Amino acid sequence: MAIIFLDSVTSTNTYCRQNIDNLNHADIVRARRQSEGRGRKQREWSSEEGGLYFSLVLKDGLSGIKTLGLLTQLMALAVCKTARDSGVEAYIKWPNDVLAQGGKFCGILSEAIFDGDRLKAVIIGTGVNISQEKIKSEKPFITLKSLGVEKSAEELLGEIIANFTADFALLRASGFEPLRTRYKKNFLYLGKPVTMRVFDEELHGVAEDIDESGRLVLNEGGKRRLIEIGDMDF
Repeated sequence: MAIIFLDSVTSTNTYCRQNIDNLNHADIVRARRQSEGRGRKQREWSSEEGGLYFSLVLKDGLSGIKTLGLLTQLMALAVCKTARDSGVEAYIKWPNDVLAQGGKFCGILSEAIFDGDRLKAVIIGTGVNISQEKIKSEKPFITLKSLGVEKSAEELLGEIIANFTADFALLRASGFEPLRTRYKKNFLYLGKPVTMRVFDEELHGVAEDIDESGRLVLNEGGKRRLIEIGDMDF
């Protein structure tokens, strides 16, 4: 594993995509700031100095992974555990955000790289609000510093990667089921009414469960719907 540190970059995910042939499994690309940080659906992710912005490259052990979403959820679990170990009552908003006190402090964007039909690599981009003074966001946000966390970006990165690595090994060995209970425990919307946007469709129901493939089970008035890709309002 190598850590490549950049002072400024458009986005660490973009850098990884452009240099994927020169990167190895478990390499990390980290930047002090990003000029074009983004989340799902090309939403802007404010990336001023003071946050932790990194992408993890995975090339090995991908053949048994059922969906790309599982790796996003593993990173959410890793960030959530890191924050909780630091004294923060963090929780997960399915599938790719980590929140505390109603504000988002982490977003995750996973991207797959293919060589023809073969999955060549997965890039997991992660942004964590640590101590930025200015953050552009359409949704409520919060920083770890405001929650009392006094750890550096380097410390947090090390803890997040250690947590992810342990869970990735468990996922490869035993699938998502052993991690599912912990994920559900940290998903505080379970059993509550939610609004989901799936492509151009808006759905209303109760977040009933997270299934063995990491999909959200939405109960729409007795009709159960499995959602693999979507956005949850909060």
